[in-house]
Amino acid sequence: MMTSSETSEMENPRDEKGAEDSAILEVSSMAVGGIVKQENRDVDYLSNCSTSIEGSVVASPSIDSFSTLPDQEISDFQIDSRDLQVKVDNPQKHLETLETYITFRITTRTTRLEFEEGEYVVRRRYNDFIWLRQKLVDSYPTHIIPPMPGKHTLLAQLDRYSKEFIIARMKLLHIFLNRIVNHPILSCDKNLHIFLTTKPSEFLVHRKNRGNVLGKVTDSLQNIASTYTMKQRHLEFEQIRDYCTALGEKLSAIDKINHRIHKERQDYLLELHQLHPIFTLWATSEPELTPILLAIAKAVEANAMAHQKLLENVPNDEREYVSYIEAVKNALSRRDSMQIEYEITIDVLAKRRLEKDQLVGNTNYTIPAQGWGGSLWKAESRDEKLERLGQAIPRLAKQAEILQDRVECANENLRSDFQRWNVEKQQDLKNMLITMTDRHIRHYQQCMNAWEEILTGLKLDGIGSDVNVGPPVKIPV
Repeated sequence: MMTSSETSEMENPRDEKGAEDSAILEVSSMAVGGIVKQENRDVDYLSNCSTSIEGSVVASPSIDSFSTLPDQEISDFQIDSRDLQVKVDNPQKHLETLETYITFRITTRTTRLEFEEGEYVVRRRYNDFIWLRQKLVDSYPTHIIPPMPGKHTLLAQLDRYSKEFIIARMKLLHIFLNRIVNHPILSCDKNLHIFLTTKPSEFLVHRKNRGNVLGKVTDSLQNIASTYTMKQRHLEFEQIRDYCTALGEKLSAIDKINHRIHKERQDYLLELHQLHPIFTLWATSEPELTPILLAIAKAVEANAMAHQKLLENVPNDEREYVSYIEAVKNALSRRDSMQIEYEITIDVLAKRRLEKDQLVGNTNYTIPAQGWGGSLWKAESRDEKLERLGQAIPRLAKQAEILQDRVECANENLRSDFQRWNVEKQQDLKNMLITMTDRHIRHYQQCMNAWEEILTGLKLDGIGSDVNVGPPVKIPV
């Protein structure tokens, strides 16, 4: 969550007045074709110029002028002891013939042996992040895959090329990628390695490769879950689902309250903007009250500025964490789909065994009579049915054993991930509430300081509590 000082540091001092609301500089007029080779040490060049695969040239602010990451996180990137560290920053706007899009710079530093180099700098767009998450869901259906930031963010439908929208999206993409990197299983995925290291042309080849059997398996599991109902509910995971539902409802309630307060503050800010000129004009017509009225106008203006800063830095942590809770519930649903598939296989196996037992016990089994005019196909005899069932039953028993092992592995994966998520969630919610409290404390402190400064000035001028306001006026009843 960003403070007003952090937001001011992100603004580019070189922007012209007409481009104050634009998050990205205009397209450069340089004619550069082909793909820019992204060397690890060419950070300055990448901050100023980049090309897409089609050769679109763009310019963007430097990392220092537009980074949305708090100073603490940037410093931690330098001294972090993790063997894999990532950072998302430095957005750039690409203008091409058929589309306009934003890319973000991803800096990776690592000491892992599977990485050939110690540092990588690549550029990825929002759809590339979506590709990465879908690959992780397909490869690890029983793990909690962190959510992606939505198509729209903050409290309003903002222009996706506005500074506020890009700032919010870049911060959430940074959080998303770091959650994956911090996961002991997901951080070793080959698709993440491709996402963090490959050049644009190579990455495009990987993205176009749609041959994914695991993805089809995941889709089939979702279809099974929507058609059948699980017979044996797992109490442990049902309690987790109920807890996630209750927590999501509470955070959604907080988000709705914040939304309502945000609207009320917008209305209050309009009133403050109207009060300031009123007191200023009033001071011109009352010479004796001019110091007091101008002081009040100054305090009103200071309060308006404080409210403006508070409204400009609208947090979205509650809504973002609700999506994280939904990701946990989706992992639980995928686990339930696997159990449903196991239960269906067990039911089919039981039916085949019962059918075999009936055939073995019924020695008087006769071939069913053929219909009118005979049939081209010979009816199945008792021995043939027994032979077929004798082949199907072992196959179904083996499949049931495999599915049972998969369900047990899914249970262990979810238990482990939920324990990690529970620890992470406690810290995240604590930081969320503390940050929200600190923002409001700073806001009200600024407002109170403005009024106290006026009172101090009035007392120094001899217009404080010693002013004689005359006898009290009696109001007739």
